[in-house]
Amino acid sequence: MAIPEHDPANQYFDDDAGDKLASKIRAPLDEMPTSTFTSSNVHSGLYDFGERELYMRYLRDAQADAIYRYDNVDAATWNDLQKAQSKGSYVNANIAYEFRYTKLTTSDLPDEGRGAAHRMVRRFATTP
Repeated sequence: MAIPEHDPANQYFDDDAGDKLASKIRAPLDEMPTSTFTSSNVHSGLYDFGERELYMRYLRDAQADAIYRYDNVDAATWNDLQKAQSKGSYVNANIAYEFRYTKLTTSDLPDEGRGAAHRMVRRFATTP
């Protein structure tokens, strides 16, 4: 199965927010849950309960290198994704066309700053 298609109308760019994408990475909680999935196209996910943001890594050419941040995702969607038998099918049916997203690269995340939540997102984005 290929990386899920996304509705281009839902994509944000840096200019939409007027600030760098990394400046949004924060959470009032000490931890943000991460899951690595057994899937042909979905590598892993990270959910920020405080900001209601879902970070997803997709597999491309056997590498986890496509990273998306979905905004305003409720906790039930994160929980249902973890329980779904097919992660890719769940993402296509319930996430990719339903939520605004930003495609990220590791260069969107500065090396330092923003506290523990930032380190968690950076580690998620850079660890295979």
